[in-house]
Amino acid sequence: MSQFLTMEEFLGMNTEVDTKSEWKWERKDVVIPIRSVPGDIYFKARKAAMKMSVTGRKKSAERKVEFDELKLKSEIIIAAIDKERTNFHLDSAQVLAKYNKVAACDVVSCVFTPREINDLYEKIESISDFSTDEEEEEDVKN
Repeated sequence: MSQFLTMEEFLGMNTEVDTKSEWKWERKDVVIPIRSVPGDIYFKARKAAMKMSVTGRKKSAERKVEFDELKLKSEIIIAAIDKERTNFHLDSAQVLAKYNKVAACDVVSCVFTPREINDLYEKIESISDFSTDEEEEEDVKN
């Protein structure tokens, strides 16, 4: 191995993080198998959770960016349920029909309580190696 990363070494690497875990759904006394969420899925979910609106005319136009934290967490939870180890899928037609929803991200808050959503997201966040807002704020300060 050379002192610095070579193209050959990089092309031979598996850079995907694939960590498997479980989350205990205490209220229902069941275990949901989860896996880490890759960076591309995380950033796609973050982008989908941002909503930009413009009000006013050209010179006095105001741009407003809103961030939907529930949408981000819902998208990540949906992506993290390990479909290789369970047939439970929040984005299945049966689940959508049960809650009369069109989008899977709208089902998450029907299935889980706010505390459960936060706990499950934090578990996924830890196995996926996402940085937290506090870590990002600290990096900006430095």
